[in-house]
Amino acid sequence: MGMRVASRVVGCLAAVTVVGGCGGGVPAGPGGSSTSTPQPSSTSGATPDPTSDLVAPHDEENAAATRRQDPSPSDSSAARAALPTVRSALETQRRRGEIGVDETRATVLGLGLGYGEDDVEVIDIQEHLGDPAATPGVLVGVVTGPRTCLVGAVTQRRVSLEVDGTGPPGEYRCVAPVTH
Repeated sequence: MGMRVASRVVGCLAAVTVVGGCGGGVPAGPGGSSTSTPQPSSTSGATPDPTSDLVAPHDEENAAATRRQDPSPSDSSAARAALPTVRSALETQRRRGEIGVDETRATVLGLGLGYGEDDVEVIDIQEHLGDPAATPGVLVGVVTGPRTCLVGAVTQRRVSLEVDGTGPPGEYRCVAPVTH
């Protein structure tokens, strides 16, 4: 069980304990006694709540469609081999003060590593986030195999680049949308 799931389970148990421990009856009167209000039994044949299916009971399973794919060993190997070359070229570009979309795309495509236009994603960070105050620079995604990308950023201060899986089919390739 993942850490996030475990913390949700603990939180739910705590909420059930607090709510369940409060009692379902009328508050105690001056004499200190309380009366209990009968609660419907879940096995009494009561009609199920028609809104219960509006809440996703399997959050982890539902979120799986937005997670990156695991790269295959051969995809990872090819990406790790290209990583130093791409990172070095982007670092040289950054030192020249060139951190724009066009410069970055030209740098990656000009390496002669066989990447085509469709394999290289370069997105302006400020536009991607919709925030003109965000760090100037670009997000970079290079498809290196069917399920593998080089993913990172080029900013005025640094280049970050790592091997990662591609996005889920039909969702995104390398650079995840802000909603993910």
